[in-house]
Amino acid sequence: MPAPLELPNPQAVRAIFFDVGFTLLAPHPSVTQIALDACQRLGVTLDVTCLRQQQKRSEEHLRSMSKAQPWTWGDETAINGIWTSYFTEMLRPCLANQPDLLEACVRETVRAFDDAGNYALYPDVLPCLHALHERGLTLGVISDWGVSLSLILRHHDLIAFFDFAVISAQARRAKPDPQLFQTALERADAIPDYALHIGDSYVLDVLGARSVGITPILLDRRRVHDPAQLDCLVATTLYDLLDWMRIPRPPTDTPTPAST
Repeated sequence: MPAPLELPNPQAVRAIFFDVGFTLLAPHPSVTQIALDACQRLGVTLDVTCLRQQQKRSEEHLRSMSKAQPWTWGDETAINGIWTSYFTEMLRPCLANQPDLLEACVRETVRAFDDAGNYALYPDVLPCLHALHERGLTLGVISDWGVSLSLILRHHDLIAFFDFAVISAQARRAKPDPQLFQTALERADAIPDYALHIGDSYVLDVLGARSVGITPILLDRRRVHDPAQLDCLVATTLYDLLDWMRIPRPPTDTPTPAST
C-alpha cells in the first residue's frame, strides 16, 4: 500500500501523542562529546577518533541487545544496564592502556547521559507544540525511557504543553506494546479514530500506534526512508504535522517559551 499524501479528516483530530528521543530532542552536542566530557571530569583524556569509531559498534551492540531483549525499556534497572553495556562497549578500546579507569568512566558517562542538560530540542519543537496547544488539542508523550524523562521534559519547559506522559519504565511496558498506546488514549479521554502518534521508529511507533487504531506518522528527520515504500504518512519536520492539520506555520519570530 503506498504512503498516504495527506491526513484524512484533520478537523476530527482531538489528541496527538509524541515520541521523545530523536522526535522532540536528541543528545547534545553529541553522544561522543558527552562521553569525552564525562571522562574529562575524572581527569581522563580520550581520543575522539577512537570514540567515534567505537560509537558505531556500540550502536550495533545496542540494536542487538534491544532486539534480543525488547522488554528492557520497561524496567528501570534493565535500562541502566543496557546503557552501561553500551558505554562499556564504546569506552573499553579507548581505555586499553588504562583498564582500571573503565568502570568509573562508564559510570560517569551513564550519569551524564541521563542529565537533562545534555539534551537539546530540535528547532521546530517549541513553535509546533505552541501552535497545537493553542488549538486546544490534547497532547501527550509515549516514550521508551527511564524515569528521568519527567525531569528532562520539565527542564526543557515541555510540561507546559503536555497533558501527560506515558513512560515505559513507569508503565513497565515497552513499545510497540499496545498497552502503552491504549494507556495514552485513556489518559487523553480519546478514541483511536481521533488520535495521532508521531515518532521516528516504524516498528516501535508506527506499528505500535496502529495496533490500537491510532493514525501513525513516521518522523524521518534524516530523510533515510523512501515514503513511496512505506504505508504511513512520513514527515521530515514537525511543521509537516501542522500542514496536515491545516494549522498555519508560525512566523519564525513567534515568541515561544525558551528551553533552558
